[in-house]
Amino acid sequence: MSIRQKQPLLRVVELVKEFHDGPLVLRAVNSISFEVYPGEAVGLVGESGCGKTTAARSILRLTEPTSGHVYFGDTDLTTLSRGEMRAARRNLQMVFQDPDTSLNPRFTVRRTLAEPLKLHKLANGGTLDTRLLETMGRVNLDPEFLQRYPHQLSEGQRQRVGVARAIITEPQFVALDEPTSALDMSVRIHMIALLQRLQKELDMTYVFIAHDLSAVRALCNRVMVMYLGTIVESGPTGEIFDRPLHHYTRALLSAIPIPDPEVKRQRILLKDEPPSLYDVPKGCAFHERCPDVQSGCRDVRPKLRDVGGGHLVACEGI
Repeated sequence: MSIRQKQPLLRVVELVKEFHDGPLVLRAVNSISFEVYPGEAVGLVGESGCGKTTAARSILRLTEPTSGHVYFGDTDLTTLSRGEMRAARRNLQMVFQDPDTSLNPRFTVRRTLAEPLKLHKLANGGTLDTRLLETMGRVNLDPEFLQRYPHQLSEGQRQRVGVARAIITEPQFVALDEPTSALDMSVRIHMIALLQRLQKELDMTYVFIAHDLSAVRALCNRVMVMYLGTIVESGPTGEIFDRPLHHYTRALLSAIPIPDPEVKRQRILLKDEPPSLYDVPKGCAFHERCPDVQSGCRDVRPKLRDVGGGHLVACEGI
């Protein structure tokens, strides 16, 4: 059975997250909808500040969404009490971008990994030790590191601890928030290989948030492109990278370096800077920077529509 013949594991419906600053309203996530299927790895890409991390945090209710629904199986996470949501997090985990701030500096690695197991009553005594050693092996960390504190680890080792903490409860869904961005190139390559292996071994379902588009291509079955809080294009990874349709996606992909010095990519430079999320333009949010803007783009916000093969694009000019 293919991934898309299954029922979605996660279904996001018209999700909105607003932040209020006095009379000003910043809409970081602007009514996004999508599905993630069991065993699927989905990339979420876009410029800094486009709402990727806020979307992930809102889905997991680490930040409370303003409106919309998030269905995990048949359960609407937005309706759960705080205690019910705490219990649900056994199956919903997140790897954060910066392990320096996400790991408690006063906790040893052992305590960091043991806490979620104890919280969800998944292991104790000898079974706890077995689970800790098994998880350390999965992320390629020596068991002796269990007695160390975060400051005694390298950046790459700290990020592996962050991954270990997320997978130790054997969750059904993981959000990975730029887990490779703080790493140097050699360590980044090892982290990508680790995530590839874990996805196969554990049949992980995850959303991978990243600036590193080469990592997204290596890791993800499908890609969603976000601009000013909205999803403007999504589809199978190969289709998006080889046949991008939205002008923003084309510009984003044109910035990927090509390892062959003999090959020159034509860089697409967009005019101006992205508008402020406090003042998103009416109609298509991209119309002020679009090289092919049409009259209707200024008035009507385009909806995602399928142009074939599960390739969705929000652009009336395509």
